[in-house]
Amino acid sequence: MKWSIVVLLLLTGLLVGCQLKPTVPESSEPRIAFMTDRDGNFEIYIMERDGSNPVNLTNNEAIIEALPSWSPQAKAFAFVNDQGAAGLAIYRMDDTGNNVAILNDELPIDPGLPTWSPTGKWIAFGGGGGLDNAEVYIVDAAGETIINLTNHPAQDIFAAWSHDGEQVYFVSTRDGGPVIYKVSVEGGEPTQITNPAFGSGRPAFSPDGSKMAFVSDRDGDIEIYGMDTLNGDVIRLTNSPGIDGFPVWSPDGEKIAFISGRDQNAEIYVMNADGSEPTNITNMPTSQESGRGDFSWSPDGKQIMFHSDRDGNVEIYVVDADGSNPTNLTNNPGADFAPVWVP
Repeated sequence: MKWSIVVLLLLTGLLVGCQLKPTVPESSEPRIAFMTDRDGNFEIYIMERDGSNPVNLTNNEAIIEALPSWSPQAKAFAFVNDQGAAGLAIYRMDDTGNNVAILNDELPIDPGLPTWSPTGKWIAFGGGGGLDNAEVYIVDAAGETIINLTNHPAQDIFAAWSHDGEQVYFVSTRDGGPVIYKVSVEGGEPTQITNPAFGSGRPAFSPDGSKMAFVSDRDGDIEIYGMDTLNGDVIRLTNSPGIDGFPVWSPDGEKIAFISGRDQNAEIYVMNADGSEPTNITNMPTSQESGRGDFSWSPDGKQIMFHSDRDGNVEIYVVDADGSNPTNLTNNPGADFAPVWVP
């Protein structure tokens, strides 16, 4: 595989009618939503933290419903609905599968995860042209206002929300290679964040917003870097011959989980926020672990959730943050992935 293709995939990479809904019990523990094809087509399920009581929330055997994104503030999911010839659309529903609404009735979206702002007011998504002219849009939780934030002939792909939900970070090819920009939710001229001389992407912010981890090839290899969001100072956090990417901060901001190819397959590592003490916590050389980045810290910071094919098909697992106690939560012949915590 050519490096340019790998860079593109890493930096920019990687569904509802009226119906009776099953009862979803209350839970004091965070639950887990995920997508699965165990019923013959992809649907969105929710289960308890220990994998018990899986419930089909979408329950529409004729339509693909996928990529759930949860907002604790809005107490709602955004998800993707495959409308066939009409393309993909974003829908919203609550954690019982009820109160379903379409949010972008006239604008087909590009494949990708719709992502809630930290305030629960907006959902960011890609749309407008796929490989021809991708743009970054936001839509309000009621589906009443849709704003094109980028509006440029280059490829512009959503990357992250700022800590306060007032800025959208995106990766753009308007300077040739992938460069990180930010723009206000009110629109206006975007601000360039990373050096256009190098490819950069996948920004992720510490819980207090003071640091940004991101991926770049500025030193000749694809590594993770840290940036001080106040003064722009950059430090290199990883240093390995394999690809390191998809940084995810722990809830306390002390550690960063990431995907690394240094062991010749996709594994999840955890390092201190300064890049020290990287540790392989999945350690399964014969399998691939969340190679497109759909892994996350539990709200209490004690576990990391990911998908893996280590048991012969794609399942959802949790592992303690130190690498102990890996547990298969789904254990089903279907493909189970794209999990999100539902606190």
